[in-house]
Amino acid sequence: PEAVQYLRKHEGVVNYMYLDVVGLVTIGVGFLLPNPAAALALALIRRDTGAPATDDEKRADWEAVHAQPKAELAANYRSCTCLDLPDSAIDSELAARIVDFVKNLQNRFPQFEAFPDTAQIGILDMVYSLGPAGLFRGFPKFCSAVDQQDWAACASEGVRKNVSPARNDELQQLFLAAAGVAV
Repeated sequence: PEAVQYLRKHEGVVNYMYLDVVGLVTIGVGFLLPNPAAALALALIRRDTGAPATDDEKRADWEAVHAQPKAELAANYRSCTCLDLPDSAIDSELAARIVDFVKNLQNRFPQFEAFPDTAQIGILDMVYSLGPAGLFRGFPKFCSAVDQQDWAACASEGVRKNVSPARNDELQQLFLAAAGVAV
């Protein structure tokens, strides 16, 4: 539950498709939709009637958003979409993604479940924003610090591009708390 609140706070919750900070089609709590097929798997509904969306409607919303210029705010994309992802579907998808990411983390870091709660949330935030490959290949010093349970090093090695400074700061605070450093 604490991880869910953390991710909802930092990813935001948007029930229609939009382009994220790097211009990728996204929905919900930062759910990347790399192609139209990814949208087909979601329980999208028509905004005007509440009826389940057809596959053609899902593809059309994805294509419409994908064709847009990158904007500062997700709200800028609502007008080019017709479909929404209900809150219950967002909650289910978030839970499923967290389970999947935790499995990836447990495979890479066998002691993951024994780490301090704040460290677990911080590592989950890293994998959530970067994906497993992005974290494991793109942040070798961070992963080495996790292997050594050197939470202070994780605080300095976990700084990411393409996330807000506030999110990076809060991530650092999580690891410093795990290290027992007064924050």
